[in-house]
Amino acid sequence: MGRERETRGKTQGYTLKTKTSPQKKVLSLVLCVAMLLSVMVMGTGAASFTDQDEFSDNYAEAAEVLTGMGIIQGYDDGSFLPQRNINRAQVATMIYRAATGDVTDSKISQFVGEDLFDDVNADDWFAGYVNYCGNAEYIKGFTPDTFGPYKQVTGYQVLAMILRAVGYDENDEYTGDQWTLRVAATAREQGLLDNLNPDTNLAEPATRELVAQLIFEAIQIDTVRYSPAAGAYRPSTTPASSLGEQVFDLAVVNDNDVWGRPATIWYAESSTYWNGAVKNDGYQSDKDDLYATIEEEALATYTTAVTECDLVEESGVDGAVDVWTNGNLVKDGDNLNANATRTQLGAQGRLTEVYTDRIVYIDTFLAMVTDVTEARDDANGHLAREALLELTVYNTPTTNTGTGDEVYLTSDSNWEYAEGDMLLVNAVTENSNSLTVKTEDDSVTGYSGKYAVADDTLEIVQVAESFVGAQTYRQWNNDQHTIGDEVYNDAVNFYLDQAGLAKTENFNWWLDQYGNVIGSTEIDRTGYAVLKDLTWINGGRDGGYAEATLIYFNDGQTTEETVEVNSIDGNYAESGWTADNAIPTLDDNQGIGTGFVGTTAKVSSDGRYNGIYDGYALYQVYTEDDGTVNLEGVVNTDYEVIGYAEDARLDTGSSAILDNGVKIHLSNNTEFLVRTGTNGDYTYTAYTGTQDLPDFAWNSVDVFYDSENLSDTNNIASYVYIKDYTEQADFGRHLFVIEDNYATEVGSGVWQMNVVVGNTERTIETTEAVKNILVNNVGKLYHAFWETDVTNPDYGQVTAVALVNEKVDGSHVGGYTGVCDYLVDDAYISGNTIVSDGVSYTVNSATTFITLDGTEVYYDLDTLEDALNDDTTGTIGVWVVDNRFDGNYNVASTVYVGTKLDDRTALNVTSATGGTVGDAEFAANNETATIEVDYAKGITQDTLTYTASDANSVLIVNGGTPVSNPTGTAAASSTDAVYSNNSSREVVVWNEAGTDSVTYTIVLNWYDLGTDATLDTVYLRNNNTTLPNWHSTAAKAVADPQGMKVVADSVEMKVTATDSNATVAIGRGTTVDLAVDDLTETDTIELSNTTDLSGGYVLIRITSEDGNNVSYYAYQIQ
Repeated sequence: MGRERETRGKTQGYTLKTKTSPQKKVLSLVLCVAMLLSVMVMGTGAASFTDQDEFSDNYAEAAEVLTGMGIIQGYDDGSFLPQRNINRAQVATMIYRAATGDVTDSKISQFVGEDLFDDVNADDWFAGYVNYCGNAEYIKGFTPDTFGPYKQVTGYQVLAMILRAVGYDENDEYTGDQWTLRVAATAREQGLLDNLNPDTNLAEPATRELVAQLIFEAIQIDTVRYSPAAGAYRPSTTPASSLGEQVFDLAVVNDNDVWGRPATIWYAESSTYWNGAVKNDGYQSDKDDLYATIEEEALATYTTAVTECDLVEESGVDGAVDVWTNGNLVKDGDNLNANATRTQLGAQGRLTEVYTDRIVYIDTFLAMVTDVTEARDDANGHLAREALLELTVYNTPTTNTGTGDEVYLTSDSNWEYAEGDMLLVNAVTENSNSLTVKTEDDSVTGYSGKYAVADDTLEIVQVAESFVGAQTYRQWNNDQHTIGDEVYNDAVNFYLDQAGLAKTENFNWWLDQYGNVIGSTEIDRTGYAVLKDLTWINGGRDGGYAEATLIYFNDGQTTEETVEVNSIDGNYAESGWTADNAIPTLDDNQGIGTGFVGTTAKVSSDGRYNGIYDGYALYQVYTEDDGTVNLEGVVNTDYEVIGYAEDARLDTGSSAILDNGVKIHLSNNTEFLVRTGTNGDYTYTAYTGTQDLPDFAWNSVDVFYDSENLSDTNNIASYVYIKDYTEQADFGRHLFVIEDNYATEVGSGVWQMNVVVGNTERTIETTEAVKNILVNNVGKLYHAFWETDVTNPDYGQVTAVALVNEKVDGSHVGGYTGVCDYLVDDAYISGNTIVSDGVSYTVNSATTFITLDGTEVYYDLDTLEDALNDDTTGTIGVWVVDNRFDGNYNVASTVYVGTKLDDRTALNVTSATGGTVGDAEFAANNETATIEVDYAKGITQDTLTYTASDANSVLIVNGGTPVSNPTGTAAASSTDAVYSNNSSREVVVWNEAGTDSVTYTIVLNWYDLGTDATLDTVYLRNNNTTLPNWHSTAAKAVADPQGMKVVADSVEMKVTATDSNATVAIGRGTTVDLAVDDLTETDTIELSNTTDLSGGYVLIRITSEDGNNVSYYAYQIQ
């Protein structure tokens, strides 16, 4: 018997076998023979429904045709459930579709709102159907106000509904007493009851198959209308036509199906008009829509060769018959001979069906799915491109090389097969002398150069079953193969034969649906896996072996397999692999020698010493028949199957690996394995496609990829192993400091902080200096600067920050040119905009608000407006970032609500040596000011300290480097060393907000020393004396003295210099030298006869305050 049809793919059309009682005796004989000879099976024309056997003898055709027309529907599991009862609402649905042709229910919504029955609500699924039929008077209420939608329907009720749709009951004859008799009479008169089972009781609840039969019969009778003049019903159309013809263009013809079987074909006639009438020119697949093909059941069926005499005897067919092969008429009137005992008809694996007037041959071919393309909808959800299935059909002896006919199948829905699947197909061929599959003349829409098979001319039977085995006996004929000591018959179309006659290793052997061998293919002995670890296992054959754990990765999942390794390639580099087919050998020298040495791979039995192999590389794994493997990176020393790139760039955006000018493409189907961890503690994660991969830093990826199938036209890697990488740092321009920043030291001088970057709250790493800035400036926005060199150990850290204020945001330099703006004036809300200093920003649903609490706290424009209105002390600062890079100027992307920046520009000056500092004297424009510092006598140098109002204020002293104190809480300050030769200093103070600056001039008032050394007065006892002449030396003064007469015994002499700060010295003596030696700093002396001899001298020296000038004066005592 035939195998159950594979339901994995698309069902190819509707087919059904009618049952005719004269064949039952013959079929019984045939089935008995089939069981004995195992050669006879059911035909390929399987029924549409999975529960076909549950249909009553006469009703299956009706269900098949109505389903094809869309009037009635089966269930999702492929069943029809013919014996299930049906309710009134379900029948109303069928009547609506039969009467309107709206089988897709596209117009039903317009009838939902009718209010005909109390028990039919607008939201009931059946409301539109019931209301339409009620308005059309096809149905009557169960009571005057109710329909009874869930009540079971009887056969009489169904007949009444459908006959009304045809045009009967215009006089309400189907109501009142004995209405069922009148319905039955009309139905019998029109032949609606001719094919009912004899035991059918129309008064009982109707089954789904009975309803289908009654509607099917009714849509084939002429529609009528009542003629009062004639007192009878007359055809409603000229010429007379049925509901099926009027609504569905329903036509039927006894013809052949595509294979040549006798069949009844129900279809939609394409309506060629001839003299005003529809010309039924037969079913034409290129013009007419097929509803159903009802095939005649074969008298006998075979799947092996059969002698002509046996066929005649078993089928009862003798004489002239037509012969059809794969849809082509081969012989017209071939005579069957009951005495032909040697003539063979049919073949192994060829379906042979015998009918009264013909024999039909249908071949099965092996086919491989080579490509699957999904259907695509346009922007409106309409089908823009059909799904395409590409097959290679192996139908000629040359296909043992893997070639065959390329054919294409289309479908509105996606195929469920995968590339590489092997299928069994029946195919209509181009002619009786060829096995070439028949295709359309025009290429498939949307697929240039690809020609689909003609309608229904290729039928997918099932997915081919297979087994793995080796030939154990060489069969020199072409009829059988011995595989694993079991003999298999060869199918007549055994063309894909990669095993041949001589090969004895394992192959895949493919079976047709009858159990015959129909093809052999090489086993895919290669896979792709990463070597997870390698260890020597002592014992076993040859004293031990190397055992590897391999990680396979497919569909985003990993699987591990433990295998014995025969050989392994190693010592990879971008230039290739230098260790080809290295043989694993034992080395238990505590790991000193493990690794690749020459043509060997040294392996320890202690896994601790095999770290070199942990996650070593991606390999093409070749599996021998005994299960051992060869791990290949290169084949025959020069054919590379695994490529390697070091410090490459894996760009997920462009889906490519870039390395030194080489570009390896990736796709959504590329399989990835990514290793993370260190020192043997590794984790392996699988991905399919690039969309979920980590974000790799550029030029940081050590990557392996399968390179065997790469070419200039197909440069797409299927398997990629990321051995090492640096994750791309998440940079950002704007950094906002929130209250809960949780600054934590995680390494020497390395700190982690919780901040907002852009509009995302995240943890950053930074230096201690930057950390100090940020923790002391909560609620402020900064421009962040990052370490972007991936080779630097500090890669990804924030290395510096700059406060965003009016000075640096660029918002008012020749108009708004920046992308972020600190709102310096009092901001306010107007409608959906934030306004400040003449600039407004629109806020929309995409705008993110960031506050001191971070990103998790709900905040919006209304909240901001309330906060600004309540901010009477001016403590709220607002920054706005707009979307100009998206072309949306002045549309706020992010709004930061934090701490207002200090706008003070005051300067405090202090002196280390006690200089007196005056108050600042501002100019009228408040842009400049003067501060004077006065110094006392003797102070010639000082250290001044300048202090601003805020830590983030900026001081510029004498045009030097700007100074601030962002890392601390104290206000910015700077010291300045000054000297008496400095007359002034300049200090510029910028406020934290960056809105204003003041230039301060620091005037230094030093004490000036006198230069005068002249004599002013000399008194003797209050009497002013005549002053001597000035001289520059003592000698000159003594040589030119002024006479002084002293008459008293003692008298006080008082000397006064012109400059009170000048120093006076007086000396006495009888000679110049004695007078000079006696010079003493004093301005008063006592002259007496005992101390000053007559004729002696009084010498006066005046020294200026600055010590630079000296004058001498002399008196001679008389």
